[in-house]
Amino acid sequence: DNQHLGYGHGIHYCLGAPLARLEGQAAIATLLTRLPDLELAADPDDLRWRGGLIMRGLRALPVEFTPVRK
Repeated sequence: DNQHLGYGHGIHYCLGAPLARLEGQAAIATLLTRLPDLELAADPDDLRWRGGLIMRGLRALPVEFTPVRK
């Protein structure tokens, strides 16, 4: 229950934040269940970040996993 500032605060708090958190949890749980060997494919120190005052994030998140056949 991290009250991340990405969803605002006080009167500016995002009404969709609880749904967004739930969707994120479901997506990550499904991803980790379906790809149990998912791992970072780069040294964490080599990851490059996008700068910015409004949004900050990784330029890329390289991962490796074994594809699952259906």
